Amino acid sequence: MDFRKAGFWQVVLLAILLNFVVQSIHEAGHWLVLETMGRNPVWGFNQLLQVWDQPPLHPEDWVTTISPAGEKGWLHLSSAMGKYEYRIMLIAGPLASLFGVILGLSLARGNRKLPTKQIGLVMALIASLIMSQYYIRGLHRMGGDEYFLAADIGMPKYIIDIPLGLAFIISFVFGVKSLGDWRTRIKWLGAIIIGSVPSGLFIMNANPIVLAQVNQRNPLFQPLLGWSLPVLIINLIIIMCLWIWWKVANNKKLLPAQ
Repeated sequence: MDFRKAGFWQVVLLAILLNFVVQSIHEAGHWLVLETMGRNPVWGFNQLLQVWDQPPLHPEDWVTTISPAGEKGWLHLSSAMGKYEYRIMLIAGPLASLFGVILGLSLARGNRKLPTKQIGLVMALIASLIMSQYYIRGLHRMGGDEYFLAADIGMPKYIIDIPLGLAFIISFVFGVKSLGDWRTRIKWLGAIIIGSVPSGLFIMNANPIVLAQVNQRNPLFQPLLGWSLPVLIINLIIIMCLWIWWKVANNKKLLPAQ
């Protein structure tokens, strides 16, 4: 059975779940550097928690930073990062996203289990689509990991944006081509876009709540393994849902292995 013959709503469901996974992979790149260096970060759904404009309620929990534009902010860290650690942390997120795309394409191409191939390709398409449009519209944007990294090194941002953007665009084209005929491509891409809306809206609306509660030292939002507790719990639930979906698809032979 061809794994590309998945039902429309099946791909929508995978897109809803894997949007969380794709975002977590990106943030895990940053997280790994700070956790390894013992900075005790606190992560939300899509960022290391940071306060701008107004000082945090408990300044001792935060580290002061200055943006390249001179804006003052506060990162939730136990101690300030060194110069090289800061640079590695910034680039680790985009590289983690690229790793996620390569992993997804590898699963879609090399694994024999049809559910695994579907998960891999949906993950690769979501990550490469998000990052491709991020770099295309971000060449002149003053913000993001690349902006801070370029400013800290003292180089034009496009030197970082262009090679990374090309890598994600090429990966996206490769993923779309692997879907075969144009009807299948439209179905999968439409399902991925529809599935990305609810998860994207959830992440955008939930992150400010997490930030506010951590700022207030709400014990239910304190970190575990560097992630605010609700963020960690929801991501574990997402992984469990993917595992259940995979087991059901295999055990009931809804998508038999090749």
